[in-house]
Amino acid sequence: MNLCKKIFKLALWSAPIGVNIGIFSYLIFSPSFNPFSSLSNFERFFQHSVSVNLVDLFIWALIGIIFGCSSLIYQVETWSITKQTLVHFCITYSSLSIMSIFANWYKLLDFTINFCIIYLIVWSVSIIRAKMTVRSLNRKLHQKNQN
Repeated sequence: MNLCKKIFKLALWSAPIGVNIGIFSYLIFSPSFNPFSSLSNFERFFQHSVSVNLVDLFIWALIGIIFGCSSLIYQVETWSITKQTLVHFCITYSSLSIMSIFANWYKLLDFTINFCIIYLIVWSVSIIRAKMTVRSLNRKLHQKNQN
């Protein structure tokens, strides 16, 4: 499958996932972020709450697309896992930091700290899962070679 088709297919799958995660996160974290004000800094840019919601949906879809399409980096077999991770981190961090600044979500330092912590957690879980998969496959291969 050529690269444009892969990117388009990933974008179609990733956008709804980003929107769902965004809505879920909003429902969980929104009251705790700003309990005394009905308007966040981002919402003050708009005259109607519908506009805010539409822009939120667009941003969440874009975040899903960024993460979905940037996962293609892990299919570059000539790169080491370290290089793949660093390139993925740089692409996702720079894209999301631009959106964070645009949406006035966080101060850049707060965003950077939060992003790095979350990225490290997700990366650690992914590495642990990959190691478990490799061990399981090696065990199966060993058993097959024994028979």
